[in-house]
Amino acid sequence: MHKQSRNLTVLAALLPLAAVAACGSQTVSVGGTPVTGVRWNVESITVDGATTQAPGSTYVEFPSADRARGNNGCNRFDAEAEIDGDTIRIGRSTVTMSMCMDKKQRDFEKTFSRAIAGSNTARTDGDHLTLTTDDGDTIALVKERPAPLTGTEWTVTSLLSDDVAISLPKEVAGRAKMTFEKDGQDGTATGNLGCNRFRAKADFRDGHLTLGRPVTTRMLCQGPRMDTERALLKLFAQKLSYEVQGRTLTLTAPDGTGAAAGAGRD
Repeated sequence: MHKQSRNLTVLAALLPLAAVAACGSQTVSVGGTPVTGVRWNVESITVDGATTQAPGSTYVEFPSADRARGNNGCNRFDAEAEIDGDTIRIGRSTVTMSMCMDKKQRDFEKTFSRAIAGSNTARTDGDHLTLTTDDGDTIALVKERPAPLTGTEWTVTSLLSDDVAISLPKEVAGRAKMTFEKDGQDGTATGNLGCNRFRAKADFRDGHLTLGRPVTTRMLCQGPRMDTERALLKLFAQKLSYEVQGRTLTLTAPDGTGAAAGAGRD
């Protein structure tokens, strides 16, 4: 199959699959290793002998034997899938429309999407999963170790508005960070908002997180750094929903705004 024909496109059909019976929560394994119900971080992709390291946000998970979802380096995707023995097929897919500022992320997204679309041979080795395309290109993945909410330095990667995620501009990338510490229901939040450092009380109760009013430093920043800080400040002094999936944290306010953050890899 020609590589250019293996293209994952937004809201488009890909190599339609035969109907596959849903497997519900049944665990499906390859080579004795469970592949469903696991988040697989993408480590790298090798195309024509050249290996490219994946952005830290890239992952794939199979909620069941007929569904795949994840992040392709820039955007999230949700796709039909079929796991049959040591073959994993990815079919019709929808993809979010986030505008990633980093060219390396955009380039990786295109390469990864072409490689994973269609039929891949799967091989497992302990915590590692390798997908090999018909052309001999490979995607290297590793089973994710979940990050704890507290004690982890979370780096903000995007701002959220309902179901839309907007990546932080390059001027702010890697600057905005949060760390939560917990003692019973009480705790603290510290970090950087993109411009200024902050400290605030944090209350963990009933599956929610309430951040108190922050005490910040008084630096004056311009442009995207200050814009990001203003957006993050809106998350304080209110009750937030939070969700940790693997090494990704999502904070959501009642009005649907929020932020997504990632934990660094060990």
